[in-house]
Amino acid sequence: MKSLLKGILLLFILFLVSSFIEKQEWGFFAHKKINRLAVYTLPPEMMYFFKPNIEFFTEHGPDPDKRKYVDPHEAVRHYIDIDYWGEYPFPHLPRTWLGAMIKYIEISAVYEDTKMTLFSPKINEYDGDTIFGNNIRSSFERYSSFVKDTIADNILEGKMEFSIDTFAKWLDVNLSLFEGAQIVVEENFSKEGISPYFLYQYYYALVHAFEKKNAKSIIRRANDIGHYIADASVPLHTTKNYNGQLTGQKGIHAFWENRIPELLADEEFDFFVGKASYVENIRDFFWDIILKSHSNKDQVLAAEMKIRKSFPEDKKFVFAERNGVITRLQSEEYTRAFNKELNGMVEMRMRDAIKALGDIWYTAWVDAGQPELKDITEINWTKKEIEEMKKINNADKNGTFHGRDHWD
Repeated sequence: MKSLLKGILLLFILFLVSSFIEKQEWGFFAHKKINRLAVYTLPPEMMYFFKPNIEFFTEHGPDPDKRKYVDPHEAVRHYIDIDYWGEYPFPHLPRTWLGAMIKYIEISAVYEDTKMTLFSPKINEYDGDTIFGNNIRSSFERYSSFVKDTIADNILEGKMEFSIDTFAKWLDVNLSLFEGAQIVVEENFSKEGISPYFLYQYYYALVHAFEKKNAKSIIRRANDIGHYIADASVPLHTTKNYNGQLTGQKGIHAFWENRIPELLADEEFDFFVGKASYVENIRDFFWDIILKSHSNKDQVLAAEMKIRKSFPEDKKFVFAERNGVITRLQSEEYTRAFNKELNGMVEMRMRDAIKALGDIWYTAWVDAGQPELKDITEINWTKKEIEEMKKINNADKNGTFHGRDHWD
């Protein structure tokens, strides 16, 4: 009996340890691989900078995930629950951030203990060039200008407040009915993820870095956009059922994104994707990645459900050494069955991510005027910058996670 109890206790401890290790290492392998291989898609003129720094792009590929432990605004950049907003191909979801904010922000008049919603997606009606809210109307042009000039670039930092007189002046409306109130603007859109919107914005930050020939800014932005593109290429980063939690398939996220690549990528996946090419329409390019990923979502869930039912429980998981620690993982047989049922989807989405990243790096460089890069290959990080990078590198071990958990 004592031996049995010791065995059970050992298994329980191993399970706890494995759960901890899985969290620390989630998705790192694939992000490193995608960033590294994208370098080889670039033309010689860009290789002067990217090849000498290939180890940076490899080792720092997971950085945006680690920033979730220090930045509460980071997590929403990695996904979009696009099915929250309708049905494929989601024609009513604005493709621009400004359009999304115009449509989805909520504007209220707030007294000490009273809140009256003036504009919101559930209230707003449109008639020609006029937008009608609750006991208020404005020209759509002025309303849109107010959102563009005042709200869109700042709202993610939190709710915004204005005096009633200032708001009335912006919209050119009479708000004497709400005298004494404070105008509060809030958004609940971003909690469903902002991946394609953020990618579009971040792309131009990379272009600007190339224009300035700022080596440190180039390497950081090029690295991070690789992470965001890779995440956008994962079907489960595009759905509210992101970890199978709505269909009784909890754990599918790491199974698809982590276990399959780690087991099969180095020896069995073909990552020859050709040379980077110029992207004509950046916004459409990012949205196409999201839509293609989402179109694979149902296949992912169906494939996992099928093999889940066909495998005995005692053959699904094994305890194996991983990074020097005994860890609970899906068995090789179980993982191969999932990959086979997916018909090579993980390999194809990794290939697509590598090619997409190379294309975006190259396009940003071209759009920046193809600056000469051979004279900025050496990067001298300051002591403070090195310490900051170390802090991010260890954030997943020391910080508090901000976001949603899809490891278990």
